[in-house]
Amino acid sequence: MSEINVYRVSSNLQYGRISPAARIMDGKRQPVFPNDIALEDWELYPIRLSKFTTDVDFIPYYAGNEFILDETAKSLLQHLIEACGEFRPVKVGERLYWWFKCTAHYDCTVKGKIEGRIGIEKLNLWSEVNRWVFDPSRLREAPAIFIPHEDPIMRLCTDVLKDEVEKSGLIGLTFQHLWNSTTGGEWVKEPPVLGPIAAKLGKELEDKWEKNKKKYGLLYDKLKDKEGIKLI
Repeated sequence: MSEINVYRVSSNLQYGRISPAARIMDGKRQPVFPNDIALEDWELYPIRLSKFTTDVDFIPYYAGNEFILDETAKSLLQHLIEACGEFRPVKVGERLYWWFKCTAHYDCTVKGKIEGRIGIEKLNLWSEVNRWVFDPSRLREAPAIFIPHEDPIMRLCTDVLKDEVEKSGLIGLTFQHLWNSTTGGEWVKEPPVLGPIAAKLGKELEDKWEKNKKKYGLLYDKLKDKEGIKLI
């Protein structure tokens, strides 16, 4: 029986960032987040584009692990992930991207074995998970990409999605290894936001922006239609 791996899948700020250009208002003119908008009410909102955003297949979208994907990535991955969420259109100049809103919640951890810092114990919600432990029998039936109960901000996947992305040569997603069915869980920790380590990581990010700018080109520079785009 082959080994199973679990990864945290996310977009990567080294490729820039896209977000709505202004607060989105609901029918009562109250500000809402993109996650709060029903699919049938979704619109093509004006966007803000980081000046460091490069022309790759996946680009971070508005917050957390969210991402948009281009038409190429959508056509290659739709058969794997369409049952796991919603594709919502995002217009960037003349280009059409898709925000993949993951909606697949899947419980496949071994309770009582996870290590880290729990936030709300009675709800089994964690502030930070340092070592994950998964049930292999549950993972064999896992969606291609899913949200773990312990941390709803995260998006997890197995080799099924990772292998397809890498085989297709798509650029922009990061797969952080969390667990292997033979060797167990990796110790992982969120990077600090202050102090010398944070400063070092910030400098490394700036270096990656410059490298990716040369390698892939800046998205804003490649657009013919820049109307409705706020560059930040």
